[in-house]
Amino acid sequence: MSEKAAVAVVVALLITAVFAVPATAQGPDMVRVVVTVDKAKFNPAGISQIGGHVVYQFKLIDAVVLEVPANAVGKLKQMPGVEKVEFDHQAVLLGKPTPSQPAQTIPWGIERVKAPEVWSVTDGSSNGVIQVAVLDTGVDYNHPDLAANIAWCVSTLRGKVSTNPKDCQDQNGHGTHVIGTIAALNNNIGVVGVAPGVQIYSIRVLDARGSGSYSDIAIGIEQAILGPDGIADRDGDGIIAGDPDDDAAEVISMSLGGSADDSYLHEMIIQAYRAGIVIVAASGNEGASSPSYPAAYPEVIAVGATDSSDQVASWSNRGPEVSAPGVNILSTYPDDSYKTLSGTSMATPHVSGVVALIQAAHYKKYGTVLPVGTFEDMSRNTVRGILHTTADDRGPAGWDADYGYGIVRADLAVQAALG
Repeated sequence: MSEKAAVAVVVALLITAVFAVPATAQGPDMVRVVVTVDKAKFNPAGISQIGGHVVYQFKLIDAVVLEVPANAVGKLKQMPGVEKVEFDHQAVLLGKPTPSQPAQTIPWGIERVKAPEVWSVTDGSSNGVIQVAVLDTGVDYNHPDLAANIAWCVSTLRGKVSTNPKDCQDQNGHGTHVIGTIAALNNNIGVVGVAPGVQIYSIRVLDARGSGSYSDIAIGIEQAILGPDGIADRDGDGIIAGDPDDDAAEVISMSLGGSADDSYLHEMIIQAYRAGIVIVAASGNEGASSPSYPAAYPEVIAVGATDSSDQVASWSNRGPEVSAPGVNILSTYPDDSYKTLSGTSMATPHVSGVVALIQAAHYKKYGTVLPVGTFEDMSRNTVRGILHTTADDRGPAGWDADYGYGIVRADLAVQAALG
């Protein structure tokens, strides 16, 4: 595989920078790479012989994260069992701040997706069965509008898996904001989320600047599949998402994106999809004709952003699967505060919250969760099919490049999930 040149993209207001550069580590002569391997032939001990070391070995895909001298990449490619070498790439946040609004309200986006109309049926609570894993900058886990819904926090920064609360702490604000849109408590203070009773797994994959490596994101996805007990399918029944005997997330929400398409990241997403986990990601804020990664993968629901007039934001990448409110969204912020942000980052948690409501309602009635479905699905027997057929269709009839299938509707989606 040819080595990739560094690419830098300037960040502009309300437009996300997405870029792909080899990640450096331990000095300018070291690079981080992700290697797809044949485990039967690959010997990790050989990495030290070329001056490198193993950062992380994936459990669910045949790949390892390595740090090696830049001038040893060629030798690495020739090692037994090495099938592909990919430089670790970067993803960044897809939301930018705008001036704050008063608290003590139901944000307009929550009202627009009609979430309050289903809270008498389900608020996302499910006796601990339905969890949403939010891969972001962490969370202010002591925030009074969030604390009761944070079931687990873990950090995967720099390839190190840590459940130390200090490592999970949000030093940026973005993750706390996203989580609030999904699950801020219905407690008469601050704001309310789409699914105010759902449990949250906060998985920190981005640093205080809002940047993180693809390998850390892939590790974060693996953690969402494995759950707090570290075992994807503890009872061995072949059912992972929606199994009360397992603790994998039922929804993965990623308000982040990058320009590179790396095979190991896609393979980890496929593993989550096969486990029955619904994966939702921001389409990006470049005004591009197609979503960024990981939203561009077919297993992922790409989300575009609309404003309070149901207009697609000019900076929202086209080609989404569905749309949701993403302009001037009020939500929780660190230090017990609230802030208004805009971006496809803000649209994504609206969809993740609606998915949580769908699965919680279906589980409450039938004791199972719905299968994920596909981009083309128009049935009422899958999550994606329900989202497609119950969305408010804007623009040309059916799917279109601006709105996708339309703006999601929690009320109609939950009705469909209940049959």
